[in-house]
Amino acid sequence: MRVSVVVPNYNKERTLRDCLSAVYAQTAPPAEVIVVDDASTDRSRRIAAEFPCTVLAFPVNRGVSAARNAGAARATGDVLFFVDSDIALAPGALAAAVRTLDAYPDCGVVQGIYDLRPLYDDGPVEAYKTLFEHFWRRRATGVTATTMFALTAVPKAVFELVGGFDERLRDAEDVEFGTRLPQRYEIRVSDEMVGRHDDVDRLRPYLSELFRRAVTYAGAVVAARWDRPAAGPGGGAGGEGRTPHRVDLGSVLGMVSSGLTVGTAPLILLSPWLAALPVALVAAFVVSDRELLAFALRHRGPRFLLFAAGLRWLTHLTEFVGMGLGVSAALLRRVRARGSRPVTVESRR
Repeated sequence: MRVSVVVPNYNKERTLRDCLSAVYAQTAPPAEVIVVDDASTDRSRRIAAEFPCTVLAFPVNRGVSAARNAGAARATGDVLFFVDSDIALAPGALAAAVRTLDAYPDCGVVQGIYDLRPLYDDGPVEAYKTLFEHFWRRRATGVTATTMFALTAVPKAVFELVGGFDERLRDAEDVEFGTRLPQRYEIRVSDEMVGRHDDVDRLRPYLSELFRRAVTYAGAVVAARWDRPAAGPGGGAGGEGRTPHRVDLGSVLGMVSSGLTVGTAPLILLSPWLAALPVALVAAFVVSDRELLAFALRHRGPRFLLFAAGLRWLTHLTEFVGMGLGVSAALLRRVRARGSRPVTVESRR
């Protein structure tokens, strides 16, 4: 199989050289490398010019969906391997992707995992984020239900069948892509496809990113459960869209318990006995994330465990608020759309 590597990039001068160096150091070299620069204002284009890759430069910022679509349209390989410009692949990542697609003919998407170590260690927020991403991606090894495109391979024919990414979306676009993948194709996670990621390292940007993604996810994915068949840009898979992926009950429990903890905490002012309710909700949060918290304890120790637990609680609370607002907005759009439909009055004869 000829593999075309597509690297969407926006202002990643810090990591782009590491990303491309890792791509060109693969044990199975790609047929071509396409960097799509989404109107960067830093030195990204000059760094990309140091490598024998094709550079597509957008005059205005259009978002990662448009960047990936443009790279895919230019690619000539049988397989599209998407890797974000803040990830440095392990040397055998491309070879592992090809082996997986060869071994499983029904596989339409194969995606990798993050290394437990970040590309650059920039503090505890990034350490938590990297640990969490590594944990849940590795746990999903094998057949899974959700698509994530940070380091992912797709046969080009499958990508074109789905219709590419929805360019209206700047968050959760990769998850939405998977809802339009026909049921006959498997989504797989391979722990042989590994990359070191330079993740967000400050609290406010991290929570802001979570909030935006939760709002978008609620509108583009959760609301899709209400309308079947799911239709995507370009017709998607011709009405053969995938049944929306199953709900992660642990995540739902974590979000709901975190949100209700905040809502019930003022009850303590009415009676000390009512403190039992928020305490029970905190216990529910711990139960919902017990595997992740145990993983953090094993790999980082008790001090990091306390930090990870607090940040995980904030994560759930942020997602709870974002999902609530996203679902509410989607419901409001549906009500308005129904209210604006013309009323047909039958004439009596």
